[in-house]
Amino acid sequence: MSTEYSKQISVMGSLVFSSPLYFSVFLMRFSFGLVVFTLSIYLPRLQFSNFIVGIIAAAYPISETIFGPMFGILSDRFGRKRWIYYGLSISTSVLLAFTLSTNIQYLIIMHAIQGVAAAMIVVSSLAMVTDVSSISNRGREMGIYDFANLGGYAMGFLVAGLLTQTHSLVTPFYLGAGLAAAGAVVAYLKIKESEGQDRHSALSPIQTMRVLLRDRRALAMFPIWLSVTTFIGMVLTFGAPRGPSPLVSSFLLAIVVLVLAFTQPLFGHLSDKYGRDRLMMLGMLSLIGVFVTLMAMFRWHLHWILVAPFLAIFGVGVFAFGPAGLASLGDLAPERGRGTTMGVYSVVISFGTIVGPLLGGFFLDQYGVLSLLYVGFVILVIALGLAIIIAGPSLANRKIQYGKQ
Repeated sequence: MSTEYSKQISVMGSLVFSSPLYFSVFLMRFSFGLVVFTLSIYLPRLQFSNFIVGIIAAAYPISETIFGPMFGILSDRFGRKRWIYYGLSISTSVLLAFTLSTNIQYLIIMHAIQGVAAAMIVVSSLAMVTDVSSISNRGREMGIYDFANLGGYAMGFLVAGLLTQTHSLVTPFYLGAGLAAAGAVVAYLKIKESEGQDRHSALSPIQTMRVLLRDRRALAMFPIWLSVTTFIGMVLTFGAPRGPSPLVSSFLLAIVVLVLAFTQPLFGHLSDKYGRDRLMMLGMLSLIGVFVTLMAMFRWHLHWILVAPFLAIFGVGVFAFGPAGLASLGDLAPERGRGTTMGVYSVVISFGTIVGPLLGGFFLDQYGVLSLLYVGFVILVIALGLAIIIAGPSLANRKIQYGKQ
């Protein structure tokens, strides 16, 4: 079984680097991973408060929230490819611009523009993956997408940790700009639009929203995505400065994200075989388990060896959520409104990464690190409860009714 899965992972890796779309996503996330990790070290050294750091970090998802739906509509009307290489080209310029000033307002503006670029890339690439997949293999394709996505982030974290120890803190921005530029070239020259797409018949945003709002499962995903991305926003913004050192923090983050990346194809395949809802529920319950374990460890001062097995089990279970959730988005999206659907959900996803840094900065300044665990736990439990209420009691065992594809 392990040998077979190793072969599958090798195939996934070759697909990422041979597919212009997935390779462009990998380069984008590599460059973003460099910047996300470096900013978490760079901004506190400028003696900004945690709340100011949170504001600067939140500028990115705020602009992504605002512009995501717009680029979803535009990708339905005018195709996906152009927005991917436009976004990577803008990212190249912004990453270089980060090195020119440490003014708070300037950094907020630059990070906001990077959020606009991210909206172009993420919405269009997710819509393109949905275009080229079907219900029977969409979980697997989203798993490969996540493999490229998270693999790029992991490389970015690790390389940023090395560079911040051995070079100037601006070096990762230069490397990130080079990677984004390479991604723009690959996207422009190699990515092909999906054939057979009638862009003129694309659904309007209102029509798309009507389709989504009529589906209780689509509505139920809103609180789940919001809670998960709130937690991610907290960790990415405030996790690295509280580690033993930038290098150790980057190594630990890279290991976690790499494990996440390598499990995505498997969980994507399982969601194709056993249903999206079951895998998403497994991911949410596992994330709650991680919070409970960490709270117990800090509350009763337990040795990390005692809780490590629970963290490992729950940690792997958490990874089930990503590919199942993304595949479910693709399943629910009407064929002529896939870009708009991804844009709508990017609002929810981005809003979580706005709330996360702001909420995290406030509670860190006022109550300390342990308060983040309690806040995160409460958010997750409320979100899961809301999702179950909205979708109905049959969420876990109901057969998914796909259609309108």
